[in-house]
Amino acid sequence: MKKQLPPTSLTSKILGKSLLLAQSTLDQAIKYSTIPFSEPEIIRPRTTEKFYTWTHYGIFFPLLPEPHRYLNIMILLGTPGALAFDHDDITLGDPRHTATLFSSTAALDQHLLKAYIIPDETNIQENGTQIELGEDVSITGTLPNIHLKGAYHGLNFEFDLDVTDQVSWFIKTPIYDHFSLLATFKGQLEYQGQATPAEGLCTYEYARATGAHGVVKKRLPESYKLPLDFFTYQIINLTETTQLLLTKADILGQPVAYSLHIRHTDKPAEIYTNVEFKVIAHQIDDYISPSGKKMRLPQFFSWTVKDDTGQKVLEIFAEIDSPFRYGHGIGYASAYTFTGEYLNNEVQGRGYIEYIDVENQNYFID
Repeated sequence: MKKQLPPTSLTSKILGKSLLLAQSTLDQAIKYSTIPFSEPEIIRPRTTEKFYTWTHYGIFFPLLPEPHRYLNIMILLGTPGALAFDHDDITLGDPRHTATLFSSTAALDQHLLKAYIIPDETNIQENGTQIELGEDVSITGTLPNIHLKGAYHGLNFEFDLDVTDQVSWFIKTPIYDHFSLLATFKGQLEYQGQATPAEGLCTYEYARATGAHGVVKKRLPESYKLPLDFFTYQIINLTETTQLLLTKADILGQPVAYSLHIRHTDKPAEIYTNVEFKVIAHQIDDYISPSGKKMRLPQFFSWTVKDDTGQKVLEIFAEIDSPFRYGHGIGYASAYTFTGEYLNNEVQGRGYIEYIDVENQNYFID
């Protein structure tokens, strides 16, 4: 079934096409993704600034011991005004003053998706040394030393991160910066009386952008949001020293980001843009969000990546093997197993996936 895009206003189409043009002409993500990170001063929450109207903090652990498999910490301070990411159902008052947290592991049936009023229900230091949302999660420290602590629904976790200068820029423009830093971690999770120590590679991520809610003090109708209608972001710890980031994001059905980032603890980072993502088969049943929106989610999928000469760098085939948890924007997060080839060597393992596919609800067949 060919995807049918959701209804979009003329204003939204103009915005989307403008951003596609800006990305193709102004984006410096590729250039800076092979250069060590040297801009730690930009990592601030910016909850009271006029130009940047929302920020994102994320810490993602793609490979944890059973039964957790992964842990995600997805924080938005403010609301992007984007179709794929706005939590309209739980936004409280002025979208600029709403913070949201999504967190899950494969072990917990009851994951966390929650909104907080800024500053009443948060403790956010403007220098960025502390981001605390209620009593659920706190991120403290400055690069390279970050401390993460959280507790919800019977899960407790605490980790120390050592953040490297290996950076992957997804977007780098005058109005929107979004990047991921390779990090190592050590700590533990506790759930149902079981303590699970863990260490390895993770990611520390940040974004800042200007958006409509610097002016508009209420939620935007869906047809007026930035028409970001597809997003998948996947993380694989390929070895103890190598991490893969696979990304595809579409605006108005056209890719605005489509890449493989490879980061190493012992050599420079790489980026490839000759990338193909395919859903081989969807889940048998459509998923229905708490707001009643339907979405098709993958069961089997593949990635193929080639270098500039056409030589294959990576090819993997993957199968979802963990429950999808709702709350990554209006989409879901889960985990999968994969087999394939990397630089002509056979590989297999586990990956973490975020997936959002926004379609016209009128075209779903009951």
